[in-house]
Amino acid sequence: MRVRWRRVLGVAAGGLVALVVVAGVVVAILAVPVSGSSMSPTFADGDRLLLRPFDGPGDVRRGDVVAVRFTENGPLVVKRVIAVAGDRVRIDPGPVVRLLRAGQTDWEVVPTPGDWGTKPVACCGLDGAASPGSADVLVPNKMLFVLGDNPSGSDDSRTFGWAPRERVRGIVWTKVWPLGG
Repeated sequence: MRVRWRRVLGVAAGGLVALVVVAGVVVAILAVPVSGSSMSPTFADGDRLLLRPFDGPGDVRRGDVVAVRFTENGPLVVKRVIAVAGDRVRIDPGPVVRLLRAGQTDWEVVPTPGDWGTKPVACCGLDGAASPGSADVLVPNKMLFVLGDNPSGSDDSRTFGWAPRERVRGIVWTKVWPLGG
């Protein structure tokens, strides 16, 4: 009888170790790395993020943090969605990010947690990128306006213009590395 319990415990322990190893490999392969300080203080350089497994580009909402490419072969970047198609967006001196949600009549101020530094502030041009002066623009169909949480260290819609919704790889679910950080 003792041999049987030891065998069962050995198999259970082996199964647990295998599960941990497989989970570690999956996280290492699927996790999206954060490069640079563009999402500070929310995420830091070197953090690894898991995306929601069953959400796609059609599930993206204002305020979501997404992994997206601005161009087909461009780098995968992590940014916060400020405005979706049908919204109007502008960045005034201060800087103050303003959003007029589709179908609404009152502008709202979107809080930005980071420092603006010397990056372009006046926005937006018809392509969604920074412009010489502040102007409100309509986010086109199938597009997003995204910013880094640390605007001074972020190349985002102010640099690249609209982010195509179809190039969203996923919505950030949780940080998996570093552990406990």
